Amino acid sequence: MREVLARRVAGFGTTIFTEMSALAVQHGAVNLGQGFPDFPAPDFIKQAAARAVAADLNQYPPMPGLPRLRQAVAAQWERDYGRAVDWQTEVTVTSGATEALFDLALALLNPGDTAVVIEPAYDSYVPGITMAGGQPGGVGPRRPAPGSSGGGAGTRNPDELA
Repeated sequence: MREVLARRVAGFGTTIFTEMSALAVQHGAVNLGQGFPDFPAPDFIKQAAARAVAADLNQYPPMPGLPRLRQAVAAQWERDYGRAVDWQTEVTVTSGATEALFDLALALLNPGDTAVVIEPAYDSYVPGITMAGGQPGGVGPRRPAPGSSGGGAGTRNPDELA
């Protein structure tokens, strides 16, 4: 009998978020691990959603995202980082960070390529790299030297990653 899951995903298991969400529910704790707001949406958000439904804005958007949103992202990027980006060629909207990371791995890695993963890492890095045919290369955290102020901790010389 054929396995239900493809071999490329069979070994991944659940994420830390699944485990922590279950523990938060079990213990009545506030879940700070994911975007689970425990407050009502602001009225302006509810009103905007109602207007969108009433206007029959119910079609799939363009694949890279709505132009107006992509333009706003590019403008925000320039304000925040002082670097202009071309909204038509350098901005793509995804449904979340995990999708963006998988898209990035699929777009940039060829089978057999190694991608550096600085640990500890978000638990979607390795599955995305692996599913794209890449090999994750883990690099542990850099600890400050004893007696130092911790300056430089977490920074790396690019030669260390080769």
